[in-house]
Amino acid sequence: MEGLVLRRGQLFSLTLHLAKPISAANLVTTAMFTLLGSRNRSLRSFEVATVSKPSGTELTVELTTPSDAEIGRYKVLLKVGVGENVTVVSDGLTAVLLFNPWNSEDKCYYSETRELSEYVLNTRGKIWVGSADSNYGRPWQFAQFTPQALDVAMWMLERLPAQDRADPIKVSRHIAAMVNVQDDSGVLVGNWSGDYSGGESPLSWTGSAEILAQFAQRKKPVRYAQCWVFSGVQTSLLRCVGLPARSITNFNSAHDTEFNRAIDRYYTEEGESIDSGDSIWNFHVWNEAWMSRPDLPPGFGGWQVLDATPQEESPQGGGFRLGPCSLRAVKLGQRMNYDVEFVISEVNADIRTYIVKENGEKVLSRVNTSHVGKNISTKAVGSSAVNIVTNEYKFREGSASERAALLASEVQSEVEVEISVDKEVLVGHNFTVVVKVTNKTRKSHDYRVRIRGRAMLYTGITGQVVKSSSANITVRGSQSGEVSLTVNAADYLKLLEGGNFIHFVAMVNADNDVSAVETHNLRLKTPDISISLPPEGLKLYQPASLEVSFRNPLSKTLYNGRFELRGETYVQPATVTLPPVPPRSLATGVLTTIPVKKGSVELVVRFSSNQLSDILGDVEVDIAGP
Repeated sequence: MEGLVLRRGQLFSLTLHLAKPISAANLVTTAMFTLLGSRNRSLRSFEVATVSKPSGTELTVELTTPSDAEIGRYKVLLKVGVGENVTVVSDGLTAVLLFNPWNSEDKCYYSETRELSEYVLNTRGKIWVGSADSNYGRPWQFAQFTPQALDVAMWMLERLPAQDRADPIKVSRHIAAMVNVQDDSGVLVGNWSGDYSGGESPLSWTGSAEILAQFAQRKKPVRYAQCWVFSGVQTSLLRCVGLPARSITNFNSAHDTEFNRAIDRYYTEEGESIDSGDSIWNFHVWNEAWMSRPDLPPGFGGWQVLDATPQEESPQGGGFRLGPCSLRAVKLGQRMNYDVEFVISEVNADIRTYIVKENGEKVLSRVNTSHVGKNISTKAVGSSAVNIVTNEYKFREGSASERAALLASEVQSEVEVEISVDKEVLVGHNFTVVVKVTNKTRKSHDYRVRIRGRAMLYTGITGQVVKSSSANITVRGSQSGEVSLTVNAADYLKLLEGGNFIHFVAMVNADNDVSAVETHNLRLKTPDISISLPPEGLKLYQPASLEVSFRNPLSKTLYNGRFELRGETYVQPATVTLPPVPPRSLATGVLTTIPVKKGSVELVVRFSSNQLSDILGDVEVDIAGP
């Protein structure tokens, strides 16, 4: 790129080529930095002294910017001369200042320098998706060092008051607001409808580069995104401006619309759900960024939660944004800026389940204190493995400290209901749901058990009924009985929404008018794509063919299938279309690409078809020189 890109507080040097030698005696060199706004409007300036090292007709100037300077684009003027004969050297020199987590005087200083290679410098990662008991790391290419990423970041900063641009708190909160389109015509349009006409399905994105390039060119919102896309782009922009950042996935994530640390669920006696406004997402992805928090009591700096997915307006100042919210405040259950209360509910809310009778009476059936906030996950430092950080968000479930943060109580029930399914069910295969009913009294009781499964989005919104059944069983005192439901692939394939989730509800009514309800979310697993590299590896500017394949898990033919290759900016994108793929057979293709940059890269291959889509595979390779 033209111009300098620097981290504030960082020593750097400029070499000036002179028309004639200059003497070191009485030499004066200073630098004036002027912060620029939109249309290169001057906003704020500061001047720094320099160290000059003349050598013949070359003059090396060393200078360090303040570690608390505003980040953004600057015009730089150098003053060079001897005595009163001082010349201003301009020549259109520009510089971009970023946060500097390597500098101990910066408010985002991170002492574990090895981890900065992950949280600032790593251009690729994994974002965990799925369900609490069946999940995987979805490959994501952050592309934070592309010119387009920097262009978008600077565009965002120009919409923030100049005096706020030195503060990681205000900059990160501003980015969280501008990654979504609400309030400010930001980068991404959210869409959970299933209809993605006029844009791209959220499942089609494998990285931020294309999104940021599209927005940089047109400055119009890109369509469409869901939470992992919002998080991936926010990670890119936070790392771009120099803030240590990572994507975080919370499984069984509560969406508490009343900010009361509880999710209220209502069911009819027939097992039909009644909308309360509250919901539980199978997973939700947000971000953490590292910074000090001088606005809070000591000890509440470090990792801060940020969320760009538009869920609720922030009680602090409004707008669809969340954070920065102190992770320690969440764990301790303390109300602090910004949006701590909402995050506490997301990771630790109690679920209060009510049975609504025909006369409108609401009977509290159960309080579940341990369902919300499972396997809170991020990519491990230096590897593609998962790092579970649940204990950073809350104390051990059921402990006195965890309960003290929620102040909840249990409801004792006379009947207990459990739902179980095989841990991993491959899409296109049959499976069985088992409902276990435990009689917690000493007398035998007759129970009517209703089971119903519905297609579901990962946000918890349910669709059409996949299958349902009911049965009567008698269970002796202190004993258990079971009812099962077999679900065939033909029952669900045409009904599944994005993410391949099915939501099961079991309603149990006893002869003594005692009712209980339990739910279970099943994620149907998709196959992985196998990627075979050429024996000679990948070499710069030389065509390379990759063999890719996976087995069709369906008992039906796949039509209009295609493999797509993405490799950050290191290889040319490639696509290959396939003939119809018969049931249970191998889908194979060859992707031919040309490497255009040396280095280590993660190649991501995605398959889509009319019948099956969002099948992914990835592999890390080194591209050698010619």
